[in-house]
Amino acid sequence: MTIQGNRITLVPALLADRRDVYNWCFHSETTKSHIGPPDYPDMEIPTYEEFCEDYTDYYFDGTRPADGRGYIIQASRQPVGFLSYCSFHLKPHYSELDIWMNSEANCGKGYGTDAIAALVPYLAENLGIRWAIMRPSCKNTRAVASYKKVGFVQSDMMPQEYMRPEYIEAYGDGDYGEGGDALLVWGI
Repeated sequence: MTIQGNRITLVPALLADRRDVYNWCFHSETTKSHIGPPDYPDMEIPTYEEFCEDYTDYYFDGTRPADGRGYIIQASRQPVGFLSYCSFHLKPHYSELDIWMNSEANCGKGYGTDAIAALVPYLAENLGIRWAIMRPSCKNTRAVASYKKVGFVQSDMMPQEYMRPEYIEAYGDGDYGEGGDALLVWGI
């Protein structure tokens, strides 16, 4: 099922899209915004196989919608990025969003904020999600500002408040280590 925004359409990602999605995140001009040199020299870019371990089949085949799903962000029927949600590691009524654009040319045009603004009400209506969280790097000020534009607010919640206890050790520090993430929350 597609989800319509004001300027974009979210199209369910397919397994055939997974390699492109990986390349957009880890081998495009936007990569430097969230991993690898120059701002993240100690963070190695994952291999495609490592990406597939994190972004398992259900993000691309829709078989476990309560746990997560990925969408291709399209503008004028052309792919401009990827947006996903996941909830498997969170307490009931929470979901974590992740987004990246496929090129710098598609950044700053409002596609990402429109995509998020379209997905969050869908999650509320269809999955009972009441709190959406995003955890970009504190260094990624462009992303933090973008998420605030769409309604997220910075929070000092601790992982114990929104994460299932059995996942805190693995995911509690986020992608950027303790204190490296900006926790942003949107209450629906």
